[in-house]
Amino acid sequence: MSDSDDDANKAFSQHPEFYGEFVTFLVEDCLFRVAREPFRAESTVFRDIFLLPQDEDIGRLSNERPIKLDGIAKFDFEQLLKVLFYRNYGTSPCLPNNVAQWTSVLKLSTLWEFDQLRKAAINALLNSLHNRPLDRFILSRQYDITDWSLPALNELAQRPESISLEEGNRLGIETALKIASVREHVQLQSFEGTLECNVNSIVTRQGGFVMGHYRGEAHEHTYTSNRLVIGSRDPATRLLEFTPLLRTTFNL
Repeated sequence: MSDSDDDANKAFSQHPEFYGEFVTFLVEDCLFRVAREPFRAESTVFRDIFLLPQDEDIGRLSNERPIKLDGIAKFDFEQLLKVLFYRNYGTSPCLPNNVAQWTSVLKLSTLWEFDQLRKAAINALLNSLHNRPLDRFILSRQYDITDWSLPALNELAQRPESISLEEGNRLGIETALKIASVREHVQLQSFEGTLECNVNSIVTRQGGFVMGHYRGEAHEHTYTSNRLVIGSRDPATRLLEFTPLLRTTFNL
């Protein structure tokens, strides 16, 4: 009897850590065969799926009987797998590297309750969308990122540019109108003597009138009035805090 025949009749033990099972998924028209353990360990949804009674070969090394993920885009699933299996390799070129790819990770990690992958996606997107408050607000609503909503709305209220038609379509008419109402809010305030409004502005009272001067990023303006008027379309609105009004308007 050959050595190979001896091995065939031997009962080998299975390593408790480095002998894992594989699972086969069908996404759109593509089969994915990957290690099963990360899904079981990190997703409460897949943990429950794997506990369901099923035939031994369903979803395992079987192209004929894979686990079919209906309604899932192949592109989205690919991005999730990249983070799930390559994240421990630092800045691997295989990891997602743009907003669209990380949004896919956020979408599926939220759907399937991969908490650690969701946190990774949120952190990556926060860095990429630092100067894009509208995108941050939309994602915060879609995927319940509560920490993003109020700061993003405040930035939209502070900016000199009004909400565009395209932005209004993305936000929805009700949300766009609420932001517009906050942006059009005007503060009227009387002053006595000299008051520093901010590091780049001085307001003084002269002969019953308020004289003001401020320097913005690329603007310089002098005004005279018996009241200081700060409008939401003024470049100086970048310095205003709309958070209290936003909390009331959006019931946050």
